[in-house]
Amino acid sequence: MEPKIVSRPAFTVVGVKYHGKNENEEIKQMWQDFGPRMGEIKHVVNSCISYGVCANADEESGEFDYVAGFEVESVADIPEGMESMEVPEATYALFATTLPAIGETFHNAHHTWLPQSGHRPTGGPELEVYGEEFDPQDPASTFGVYIPIK
Repeated sequence: MEPKIVSRPAFTVVGVKYHGKNENEEIKQMWQDFGPRMGEIKHVVNSCISYGVCANADEESGEFDYVAGFEVESVADIPEGMESMEVPEATYALFATTLPAIGETFHNAHHTWLPQSGHRPTGGPELEVYGEEFDPQDPASTFGVYIPIK
């Protein structure tokens, strides 16, 4: 499980937001509800790439913010019920994963790879990047998990 180290410039995501612990797979349901609304987002940079942005994690409560959406060039005209989230420029450890393995990937990244890597987490937003080849109906379909590191 050796990640690729990549850098990304700052960008903005617009989409639907969840806040909580995801104890009942609320994020999975949120993506399903978001699907029919994806076309409402204006100023999209690339509609073939969607993002899950996880930020503001509270270790004590276990709650975090999660935005499912698209990178945009402008936050003008945000659809009702959606929000924007800024993602700062960062260096990331990029792990390939699948939907069935996502929890294990995050766990291994934080509890196995990071402590042995010489890197430290920045505490910035973590990303799920779903490219054009990703098929949510195929359990073997891969996407990227980006952990910001220093």
